[in-house]
Amino acid sequence: MAAVLQKKTERIPYEVVEEEKIPGSRVRFKLKLSEEATASRLDEVVNEFTKQVRLDGFRPGKAPKHLVRNRFEPAAREEMVKRIVNRVVELYAEDKGYEVIGQPYLLDYKSNRNEGTSLELAIEVHPEISVSDEMLSGLTAEVHRVAIDEAYINNSLEKLREQNATFEATEEGYAPKDGMLFNCVVTDTQGRKVDDRSVEKYYSTRLEEEMPKAVAEALVGKKKGEKVALDVTEEVEGAPEGTMETVHYEVEVLEVKRRSLPTLDDEFAKDVSDKFESLADLRKATEEGAAKQEEARQREEALNAVYAALRSRLDFDLPRQMVDNTASRSVSEMEQRLNQYGLSLRNMDKEVVRNYTASMQEQAKTNVKNYLILRAVAKHLNVTPTEEQINAALADLAKGSNRKPLAIRAQLEAKKQWEQFVEDLTLKLTNDELLKRVQITHKDTTVDDLAELQRKAQEEQAAKLRGEG
Repeated sequence: MAAVLQKKTERIPYEVVEEEKIPGSRVRFKLKLSEEATASRLDEVVNEFTKQVRLDGFRPGKAPKHLVRNRFEPAAREEMVKRIVNRVVELYAEDKGYEVIGQPYLLDYKSNRNEGTSLELAIEVHPEISVSDEMLSGLTAEVHRVAIDEAYINNSLEKLREQNATFEATEEGYAPKDGMLFNCVVTDTQGRKVDDRSVEKYYSTRLEEEMPKAVAEALVGKKKGEKVALDVTEEVEGAPEGTMETVHYEVEVLEVKRRSLPTLDDEFAKDVSDKFESLADLRKATEEGAAKQEEARQREEALNAVYAALRSRLDFDLPRQMVDNTASRSVSEMEQRLNQYGLSLRNMDKEVVRNYTASMQEQAKTNVKNYLILRAVAKHLNVTPTEEQINAALADLAKGSNRKPLAIRAQLEAKKQWEQFVEDLTLKLTNDELLKRVQITHKDTTVDDLAELQRKAQEEQAAKLRGEG
């Protein structure tokens, strides 16, 4: 153990031959190490080779060390270089004050007895970002504000009723928002079945969202055993905007289930949660929850405006590997969500996937830049969580797990997640401090108007995925 620790802290003398900054927030540099600097590491490798190799005339592991070294010196030096790279890069980064991202790149090396060892390396580093009080001044943000009034609470409770709706089989005709079990066969103009839109014994309580409008309207009033057949002209997915096609829908109603909403009373409140004794309790909890959600939404909207302003004020090279890793995680998360529904990006239109991947790359650039700016602001403002703030954050985590804060801390430390927990708290506190410097104005709006703004933002994002913007 002592030998391992010594290697991790060992100082390996080196000389910087040349260095330069290259795009992608990277540094390329050449280092020279004397033969004396690497002698012990090379001896260690040769000793290991001596125990493993077989030379003619000697039993396995019994060949003289000097013969093994002469025979396998190039391979031993290559192995020695691999073992010292991380430590040498660590020393170089410490001396230069760089914070390295990911693994170093060994571009080239030379190692021999006469000239020692030369390493050509590249590392990706956190960019140097200069933040000042002047740069943080004059920040403004206009934030939409929704009033948590009686109408808002009533609307929330109505949605809760819809979530708790029951569905019972009926011989009557279908009405919007009822449930329906059906078969659906979709064919193109050549009479070929469109598999990704055809289903058998499919049950839905969201026909108006899942079916073309004309089909959903044609199904209104239809009873078990009845059928609907009609042609629908619709936009082709993955094709340029305005590309239309006509397909034929044949829907057979297998069963209709009438939707029934629960009565909004004390019993309903008790059914929602045993924490509520009456409808008044449910209303109060709904109001408190909505107020917290609205506060969080306004905070996020304000921070988005602040970071948009800071991105325009701060220009620095983004770490390429960090951006790529962030984009890859987003794509992987989308793939996992699709897999839950039996879908995959691999089976989708290639142009759509390309546009989506490009969109995630652009979003990753924004996310990484925001993160790096936040870290720089935290350093400038010297934000450090106090023990009291740490304990409060642990207490918040403990509330949702029925565990004691000390147990949460022990678990985080055991899983080596404590440093990440402290950093996340530091960044949250930094945002708090940042918002104190922002002049925020509010624009009163309704829930419906806000939903419309969010819908338009989603449409813009969808257009980007299609390559239209």
